[in-house]
Amino acid sequence: MEESIIFRMSAFSEQGGRKYMEDVVEIRIEYEPTASPVEDYPKSQRHGGQEKTESEASRQTENGQHERDVAAGSGPASAMWVESLSNEDSGGYGAPASADAAGERVVNTRKSVAFFAVFDGHGGREAAHFAQEHLWDLLKRQRGFWSKDHGEVCAALRKGFIACHHAMWKELPEWPKTITGLPSTSGTTASVIVIRGVHMYVAHVGDSAVVVGVKENDSDITLQALEVTQDHKPELPKEKERIERLGGSVMKKSGVNRVVWKRPRLTHNGPVRRSTVIDQIPFLAVARSLGDLWSYDFYSGEFVVSPEPDTTVMTLDPKRHRYIILGSDGLWNMMPPKNAVNMCYTHDKMVGPKGMSCARRLGCTALLVWKERMLRADNTTVIVLALQERGGPPIPMHRDEIVVDMATGIDHVPYPGTPYNTCEVPKVSARALLQPPSLTLSLG
Repeated sequence: MEESIIFRMSAFSEQGGRKYMEDVVEIRIEYEPTASPVEDYPKSQRHGGQEKTESEASRQTENGQHERDVAAGSGPASAMWVESLSNEDSGGYGAPASADAAGERVVNTRKSVAFFAVFDGHGGREAAHFAQEHLWDLLKRQRGFWSKDHGEVCAALRKGFIACHHAMWKELPEWPKTITGLPSTSGTTASVIVIRGVHMYVAHVGDSAVVVGVKENDSDITLQALEVTQDHKPELPKEKERIERLGGSVMKKSGVNRVVWKRPRLTHNGPVRRSTVIDQIPFLAVARSLGDLWSYDFYSGEFVVSPEPDTTVMTLDPKRHRYIILGSDGLWNMMPPKNAVNMCYTHDKMVGPKGMSCARRLGCTALLVWKERMLRADNTTVIVLALQERGGPPIPMHRDEIVVDMATGIDHVPYPGTPYNTCEVPKVSARALLQPPSLTLSLG
């Protein structure tokens, strides 16, 4: 059997002091298909997620305790957990709900794939929620995504991001217009990791970030922070050159470099001509994103704010790589990466079972720093994966954490809130087995 990893997982998301909540999280854990997903997917799931997928199945809420529908038969379970956010420290989870069968697909029940994503929306929540609902399905359908060649997988990630971006274009007429009646300016950052076996594939646009906590030597008492992604800021020479080559420009506003929106003057009516007065508005503080369809340049036929992600691949070694942290800029603006990984490291040593999760500790600390600096806190979102060495000691669980073993499959994932990885997931009916098993957790 191919090597795989085991990890504890927790997530946190909070609105902060902003008027709107535009951060969202998507977490999927599924079995890998054994047949070509492009050829064998139901036709209703091939076109930008217009039809219902397994993530859109009806959801049941938890009242007191989990209600379990146990049926005779063998095979893995298909379940979904959804966290409802609140200001309370405990946080709540919905009960597992069996999904309706959406077409037969052969899966390998001993090879799992995990998808984690943080989307930080701006200009409205539409782009972030669209990416949350559709990006994973679009990525899986790209040629080469299930390849063993790292280059092909990274190319598929890039194609999937662009496909999601173009699918947003089709939805634009349905999105709310701006206060001046112009098409929506909604966009979103996207920091995504996909774990298959011991390999972690990363795709990224915007200024959310992925950081890995590394312990180089057994004698080290602190971790080093490996910044896997780089913020796509407009002032970076590579980004500024690309923007200007496409006819765009970068200007400062209140000390922050922004991509300029070349918008026809609001008093203008009719088609845009060469004589039309164009206002130059310093608008967006990131050079790449999904959405931001206002940035389309009709002369070059490209988007000045690019949807193409940076991609990379890492081979994970739990002896060295202790934590993987995905966070929006609400976290990283207040906490240096090295502080974040070492806060997780010390937190796990000091806090016993059923204590606060690592993700909640990071998020709450960042919100406190915003307050101490007398600043209006940004939306703050965090996912923490704590990698465990296989065969190590029993794992004490914090509150709102679950353990995932990528070798044994998701039918061995315990319910959230259990103190140890010993909970047995009940089996489901033969009808539900037609649906590819998955765990879905959505925040936002």
